[in-house]
This record gives sequence, structure tokens and C-alpha cells, in this order.
Amino acid sequence: MNRVGAACANRLDAKDAKEEKRNMSYSDTNNFSNQVLCDRSFRGQVLNGADFGGADVRGCNFRNAELVGANFIGAKIGLSGRQIAVLSGVAIAICVIVGDVVTRLILSTQGQVPGSRSWPFVLLLYGVLSAAGVAGAIARTQPSTSKIGRLAGTISAMLSGALLGFFYVGTATNNNSQAALAGMAIGGVLMFFVSSRIRRQVAKIAIVAAGSVATYGAAFLLSATASAFLTTQKLFLGTCFALLSLLYLWLAFVSFSAIVREIANADGTSFRGANLTDAKFDINCINLKSQV
Repeated sequence: MNRVGAACANRLDAKDAKEEKRNMSYSDTNNFSNQVLCDRSFRGQVLNGADFGGADVRGCNFRNAELVGANFIGAKIGLSGRQIAVLSGVAIAICVIVGDVVTRLILSTQGQVPGSRSWPFVLLLYGVLSAAGVAGAIARTQPSTSKIGRLAGTISAMLSGALLGFFYVGTATNNNSQAALAGMAIGGVLMFFVSSRIRRQVAKIAIVAAGSVATYGAAFLLSATASAFLTTQKLFLGTCFALLSLLYLWLAFVSFSAIVREIANADGTSFRGANLTDAKFDINCINLKSQV
């Protein structure tokens, strides 16, 4: 009997030791405290009870992960340096591309007079740039949940796409006016799709950047017109266009400021779809309502 009892006790001890070892291994596997984990993906992983205390999880992807009881006290959460560089690079690239197009279109209007063959396109450029500027400014000053703001943002995106389509298709077809107008329509439709269907942060920042450049283009075009009127002693018209150019310059400032704001408010560490039941965060660390 003593031998049987001893054997049973040994087996129980071995089982307890094995269980303890497995628990220690599990604990070690889920212990990420004070580690630099920037831009790592934990998407869909089971990390219940994991310890991320004091870790740098900026740019990490926790989408659809199981994080029940996980500890994020003291963790650095938000945009990583790589994410900031990518978003800033996209904004700069769009500003350069759209800026080049708008500049060329404006320069092509210089010297055109009422009644000339190209005058309708000059008026079209005035209208598109002016409308894009107003729509972009309205979109940037409205809350993200505002229907008016979303509508204005969509209009701004469509007009920016129309400018790009008009220029590139017109250039490719040796300034064929019908082809340029068709390209304008196609560009507007494509940007409508992008602004209304694609919710990725990169697309949002690209749209804001394009609208900002269009607004500045309107200010530049209006100032050039004001200068032309003032040069010919048409003081009233010159003053009116000068005031309009100042207004659009302010709208451009609002729009360009929105680019910085969009990048700063972009999702860095993503918890969308994650199970954060009983997970622990610093009180002011993150607004999870917007990211879960």
C-alpha cells in the first residue's frame, strides 16, 4: 500500500510540476513588459492576461485580438515614427503632384482674354478652384460626424480629381478639349469613390492635401487677377479680387493646418475589433472608443 501511495504521490507531483512549467512558459510568452514592439502585428492573436506594461506599442496592430485582462499600464500607444514618416510622405507627395498641375493650369490662363477660344476653360478653372477651396474649408472646420462636413469633403475631393483628370488627359491627347472634359468627369467620379468608400487614413490625408493645394491655387489665381486689374487702373475690381485672394489664403491656411491635424489624429496603435474586457490602461492614455 505504501508503494502504491508513493507512486501516486510521485505522479501527482510530476503532473503539478508539468502544469507549473506550462504556466510559466505561457507567462513568459505573454510577458511583453518594457519591450520596444513598434509596428508589430498581433492581429487575431490570443493574448488574454498579457503584460504590455511600460512597453512601446506605438504602431502595433491588435485588430481582432483577444486581450481579456491584458495590462497596458504605462505603455506608449499611438503613432510610430514609421507611420508618421509614411503619412507625411503621402501628404507631401500629393501636394507636389497637385501643386504642379494647378500651377501649370493657372499659367496656361495667363494672357487669355474674354472672347478667346480658351476663355471658357479659364472660367471653368476659376469655378473649380473656387468651389474646391470653399468646400475644403467647410469640410476641415466641421466635426468628423457632420453630414455637411462629409458632403463638403466629398465635393472637394471630386473637384480635385476633376482638375487632375482634366490636366493629365488633356496633356496626353495634345490638348483635345473633349478628351480633357471626359478626363475631368472620370477624375471626379474616381475621387468620389475614393472619398466615400475608402476609409483608410492614407486616403483621407491624400484628399485633404489635394484640397489644400486647390485652395491655395484659387488664392494665387485670384491674386494674379487682382494684380492685372490694379495694373490697368481698375481699382474697384482689383480691390475686390485682392480681398477674395486674402480670403482664400486664409482658407488655404485652414486646410493645410488640417493636414497636420489629420496626421496627429491618425490611428497609430489599432485595437479595432479587439476584445478588451477587463484590460487595464492609463486613464488618459488612449481614447479606445474611437479605435475599438
